[in-house]
Amino acid sequence: MKRWSLRARLTAVLATTLSMFAVISTVAYLTHSRAEDRLGSGFADQLMVLTELPAHRNEIRRVDAFADNYLTTRDPAWLDRRAAAAREFLSTHFRIASLIRDPEELGEWQDIALDFAAHDADQNRIFQRVQSGGLSRAEAIRRAIDNEVIDRLVERMSHFGRLSFARLDAQRRAAREAALLTFAAVLGFGLFGSVAVAAAVSRIIVAPVRVLRAQASSWKLGEPWTLTMKDGPPEILELLGAMSSMAAQLNAQFERERQAGRLKSQLVSGVSHEFNNALAVIHTAHALLQENEPATAAAAPWHDMLAANIRALSTMATNLLNLGRLEAGKFSVDIQRVDAAALLRGAVARLEILATRKKLAVRLEAPETELPCAGDPDALSLVVANLFSNAVKYTHEGGTVTLGARKVPGGRVELFVADTGIGVAPEDREKIFGGYYRTEEGKREAKGFGVGLALSRMILEAHGTDLELETEQGKGSRFSFSLPGREGLAAAADLRA
Repeated sequence: MKRWSLRARLTAVLATTLSMFAVISTVAYLTHSRAEDRLGSGFADQLMVLTELPAHRNEIRRVDAFADNYLTTRDPAWLDRRAAAAREFLSTHFRIASLIRDPEELGEWQDIALDFAAHDADQNRIFQRVQSGGLSRAEAIRRAIDNEVIDRLVERMSHFGRLSFARLDAQRRAAREAALLTFAAVLGFGLFGSVAVAAAVSRIIVAPVRVLRAQASSWKLGEPWTLTMKDGPPEILELLGAMSSMAAQLNAQFERERQAGRLKSQLVSGVSHEFNNALAVIHTAHALLQENEPATAAAAPWHDMLAANIRALSTMATNLLNLGRLEAGKFSVDIQRVDAAALLRGAVARLEILATRKKLAVRLEAPETELPCAGDPDALSLVVANLFSNAVKYTHEGGTVTLGARKVPGGRVELFVADTGIGVAPEDREKIFGGYYRTEEGKREAKGFGVGLALSRMILEAHGTDLELETEQGKGSRFSFSLPGREGLAAAADLRA
């Protein structure tokens, strides 16, 4: 059976169980049917006996009455009538005996017949004495009055009737108990068969699947599939082979993606590095032009435009470089004391020119006093710069960008950047944090690589927090994150110590 398929094994188990159940049910039915037949036949006979008993008792009393009439009247006609009644009584008695099935009851009934025969013989002797003149009229009347023997026989027949009732009830209860036992046997075997089938199914199907699941759960992506099953149903072995093939394909795809990711990180890091070098040259050249060329009202807008675009390109290059470092695991944060309010004011001072070009209103909702929190100042500046730049990019002219910082319950400090821009569609909420992804509407609004939010989330995850988004398409977005307050600063100090 080791090489049988699952279907064949289950079919064999079910066929065996059903066959046994059918055999036992048939035997139980035939046994119960025979018991019912015996009970029905016995019930009919007993009922016939009980029906005949009253008339039979009257017959014996009629025999006795005819004998009494003869003894008191000396009329021979009564003897003939008594003899006929006695024969009728015996005939009925033998006919009833043929209906009695119980040996004990039959013995009792035959004893009644023997006693009646003895009484009949005694009476015949008395009749002979009367006929020969050897018995006086007074003695004959006295004997006619004496009905003790007949009364005893009638009482015995009455007792026999009560005994028949008792035995009939006993047969009924025995038949009922037999029916209950038969039902219990069939039910017990049904339950046993169900448990056996369940155990067989568990052993045939569930056990191999559990082994397969246990082996599959120990496999890790990127590792070779070394899991095997020495024995089992063909279907399970085929499934194991399919899983092994799938694991090989997944490993091959995983290796290709890992190589592509490594190449991408190297390419991004190299390009962003060279990009930063070129921007440094452009920024230096622009600074020299501003120092050496006289400032004029006509040239000022051009200088502002150059400065704004240099900052935007520098932010993009920095994002690409830091994203490559994060993906390569080379980016780390240095937790220090940071003034959240000052951090936002610095971001507005550096990047407000981007909002001015689009005629956007910039609002700062932060306390004038210091609002300390724990974080890496350079990394957090990059996060705020990315969020501020995105808010400016995706907000139409005349809109508003709001930067804020406040204390929140739990001793933490929340920083947020909100805008009245295009918002984010529900299906794009998670995709925009994946890196190198931009929505179709975002592509129409501004240029970029789609790495700012991914980089910001990675930096914040390195701080032990997350970037939250509240947005409504067409009405704007609110990006926020929270950092530990004074308690976090104390914990950071203890760690450095």
